[in-house]
Amino acid sequence: MNKTVAKFVSSLVYVLFGLALLLKPLLVEDLLCYLLAGAAVLVGVIRIAGYLMTKVEDRITEDTNGLAVGGALIILGIFVLLKGTMFIMLFPFVLGFMITYKGLEGFQNVVNLKKFGYPVPMVTLIVAALITVFGLIVMMNPFATAQALFRMLGIGLFVSGLVDIIMDIVFTARVRKGKPENPEVAAEVEKVEAEIIK
Repeated sequence: MNKTVAKFVSSLVYVLFGLALLLKPLLVEDLLCYLLAGAAVLVGVIRIAGYLMTKVEDRITEDTNGLAVGGALIILGIFVLLKGTMFIMLFPFVLGFMITYKGLEGFQNVVNLKKFGYPVPMVTLIVAALITVFGLIVMMNPFATAQALFRMLGIGLFVSGLVDIIMDIVFTARVRKGKPENPEVAAEVEKVEAEIIK
């Protein structure tokens, strides 16, 4: 597979994955949960197998926590498999908490500046309040936030992949029409073509 085909395939994957996130976010969410759960269980089993294959006398120096880490990963995998939605909601909840913290930090900065006698614009206070409220909304509605995040990610992937495909088509069409009149640009185009052919 040459570089042009590989680039086209990767762009197409972006477009398809972006469409899937836009049209079927719950399906993608379930798929991600299954993949994550499977990976956690697989790594857990490997860690336990590694622990069991290590000689008893070597466990103290080589792999003292293989059993514990492996067991914990398997439990995590089972939890993600059974409670996938809850796991997905943890991310926006944590994100909302961080946003809320930044908003409260903004309030703290306003209070500190006031105590030192500095004038504080009302805009700063309003922005801090808006950030705090937004963070609280995200924390209280993690499921809706997760859906919105998936859709935003889907739009980003879809547009990125589509732009790449269009640019590749335009570039290929321009190259086929002939070499540019500027000799320096023509030399650069020849270099690019040589790289693509490799």
